[in-house]
Amino acid sequence: MSDAQNKPVNAGGKASRSLKNYALQPLLQIKLGLYSVILSTLFAVLIVVILYTNLAKFSDIILELTGVKEEVQDLLDQYLSPAIYQIVAAAVFYVLINLVMTIVYTHKLIGPTIAFRRHVRMIAEGKYQYRTVLRKGDAFNELADDLNKLSSLMEQKNK
Repeated sequence: MSDAQNKPVNAGGKASRSLKNYALQPLLQIKLGLYSVILSTLFAVLIVVILYTNLAKFSDIILELTGVKEEVQDLLDQYLSPAIYQIVAAAVFYVLINLVMTIVYTHKLIGPTIAFRRHVRMIAEGKYQYRTVLRKGDAFNELADDLNKLSSLMEQKNK
């Protein structure tokens, strides 16, 4: 057994995890991010269809009223071409940010479960001095406190 497993973690100390373990359950984390991106994309497509339909109707009215169909069509094309590139760039940026944020927030939910499982294994091995310390912003801090109280009680009873 390693030294780290035998040492209790200080209540005031910080739990640290290596950067390589940031994607704790990559399949779940990516899947949640993709669900979010897909739902957002469907919503965005719906908005684009609504805007396009209304803009097409509006441009047809303008073309009929002005009598300069080709010039107005060229102006519309000049206006919409850069907008398409901006929309694509914004979409790519959105997908990347969404995936990163999903990984960060699911890490705050999944990370504590790993610490809890480790703590339960320590209790099962009779190492009641072990304590779980979660990082700032992690979920389930109350559960960690309860688990630490349980370990303290068990440690006192076994002395």
